[in-house]
Amino acid sequence: MIDGAIVVDAVVHPYNLDPGNQNPAAQEQLEAVYGAHVVATGPDHPEHLLTREEFFSDFPFAAIADSLFVESPIDLAIIHALPNLGFCREHVTDPDRAAAFRDRYPDRFRLYATVDTPATDAAIAQLERQVRDLGVDGLKLYPAFFYDNTGEGWRMDGADFATPLLEAARDLGIRNVAVHKALWLPPAPRSAFDIDDLDGALERFSDLNFFMVHAGAAFLDRTADLLARHRNLHATLESVFAYAVVRPPVFAKILGTLLRSCGADQLLFGSGTNLSHPAPLIAAFDGYELPADLVAEHGYPQLTAEDRRKILGGNALRLHGIDAAAVETATAADEFARRRTGTDVRPWAALRAETAVRS
Repeated sequence: MIDGAIVVDAVVHPYNLDPGNQNPAAQEQLEAVYGAHVVATGPDHPEHLLTREEFFSDFPFAAIADSLFVESPIDLAIIHALPNLGFCREHVTDPDRAAAFRDRYPDRFRLYATVDTPATDAAIAQLERQVRDLGVDGLKLYPAFFYDNTGEGWRMDGADFATPLLEAARDLGIRNVAVHKALWLPPAPRSAFDIDDLDGALERFSDLNFFMVHAGAAFLDRTADLLARHRNLHATLESVFAYAVVRPPVFAKILGTLLRSCGADQLLFGSGTNLSHPAPLIAAFDGYELPADLVAEHGYPQLTAEDRRKILGGNALRLHGIDAAAVETATAADEFARRRTGTDVRPWAALRAETAVRS
């Protein structure tokens, strides 16, 4: 908690980048993913930087949990299951393994399903199984599928795949749909990560909450326009929050532009851990205000304490129908809360302790 308010991380995903799960033909993409972690961590937080051996591993769910609930002031997190993304043989974050960990700590985690096939009927069957067997709280989508070392894009307004999949999601009771946009994942076509396909989906499925993950990392003005016109669209600021640490002027511009377009009600914090450790991001945003010169120059509304509370957790709680008091009661004295009060809390402690035992 921060100042008595629940903090929710809207995107976490322990990567399975163990050599046994790596696609040997995708070394360039794998190096780019590690490079993104290095850039997002920045030179001022070397203790939060994962070594190559630590990063290219089957990252322990326990280490993710500690990064959130022991090493950071986060109370609840949403795990996003991830398909192979071209650089892995199987899921980057497997939904069944994520569900099993969530079931160990149901007061601390929620889970989004995913699908990994462009075959519509098969994708719907995957979603049906995850809803039935895993009890998911939403759906995470990537606008491309990767197989045979190629990437095939699809559109959120497409009649053959997206529309029937979203109709099925709605029929299954899913109300929250997150889609990765703005950040290109080759070898899929760059056009798949554009946002020109969102208008149609937002209008057709006005009863669903959509979350644009990485919102503002590209297409900033067009993203702001979409947020202003569609109140069922929300900006999940995974990767953008890292800019608060490593590129503060860029973070201020993105946040100010989005606040000017839609206010704070449609913006959500997301760390993407283990891509970024959440602690430096939260520390940079605690008490954050937009620079006065940018407010004066661009007419940005100044960020308020209430805005920060909404972005850091209030919006995620509201959109998922979660009661803040219930979260506080359930987590106040659990094992993570007890260990958080320790005097020697270090980044990635669970992971590094396990590595030390193995060596």
